[in-house]
Amino acid sequence: MYVRSRIYRAKKILDALTSDSKLRILKRLLEAPASATDLSEEFGLTLPAITSHLHDLEEAGLIRIIEKRRGRGRPAKLYTITRRELALEIDLQAFLELPDENDLKRLMDEYVYKKTSGGLKKVTIRDIMETLSVNRAVASVLFERFTSDPYPLIEAVASKVMEKLDREKSTVELSKELDIERWWISKAVELLSERGLLEVKAGRVKRVS
Repeated sequence: MYVRSRIYRAKKILDALTSDSKLRILKRLLEAPASATDLSEEFGLTLPAITSHLHDLEEAGLIRIIEKRRGRGRPAKLYTITRRELALEIDLQAFLELPDENDLKRLMDEYVYKKTSGGLKKVTIRDIMETLSVNRAVASVLFERFTSDPYPLIEAVASKVMEKLDREKSTVELSKELDIERWWISKAVELLSERGLLEVKAGRVKRVS
């Protein structure tokens, strides 16, 4: 964990502790683990709202997912408190200089657009700094976001793959034509295959007619 990225986690913790809804969830999880559905029914909130709160709490490191079998079938995903004591030490200047959520989202979108236009290799803090002209603290936060959820990048690469796939091609060909590392191409192809948009045979990729 990069030291400066802890500042962002501290921000998420403070946001959670000043949100009535998130506090109610934390108090409930202190009693016993619960699923998103359990919490939705208990608090009378929509499942998407509960899921959003749980995502924020998990990102802050305050809760984690455990699996518990409830009868037959797949285990239920339950949420539980990670720890009962917190100690925060914050670099106040760096904390106050962090972009807000809207600016972070804008920066993520800008990075995705620039890298999927050509030159997407391994995502690193240094590359984020150079691509977006941001300082290391901001780049560390964005790096942590992309590491925990690479889906925005994979989704954007998938769109580029569909644009280029005018005929049957290999992932190597697509990687060279798009100037995007093959790992990202493979993940995009996997996503498109799951959606039934592509067929993959012997390393060759083609559109489903």
